[in-house]
Amino acid sequence: TAAASSFFICILGVYPEIQEKVYQELRDIFQDSDRPITFNDTLQMKYLERVLLETLRMYPPVPIITRVINEEVKLASGDYTLPVGTTVGIGQFLVHRNPKYFPNPDKFDPDNFLPERCQQRHYYSY
Repeated sequence: TAAASSFFICILGVYPEIQEKVYQELRDIFQDSDRPITFNDTLQMKYLERVLLETLRMYPPVPIITRVINEEVKLASGDYTLPVGTTVGIGQFLVHRNPKYFPNPDKFDPDNFLPERCQQRHYYSY
């Protein structure tokens, strides 16, 4: 989205050291070539991907997702059941700022998306 792209560009401006790492990664991939980008090139952009994911975590373009339940759901707490037709909302902004999943959640840290860190948190926390 335009918002996500804008936040990404702003992040690169606010954190010149991150911008430099992204630049160096792209230089390593493309060197002095002006060839078109390929899918295989994108697979090498590990740091850029982490910066993009961290940008989306900090500034989600869709901060809340709503769904209508089409079957009865018993909550994990066991003390309540949501009936069919209930609208539920998932506050991505709140999940993404939860220190249980992201230590130091208000700090911009692309390392939040290192493979070893991703393996330590719940799949749906991002």
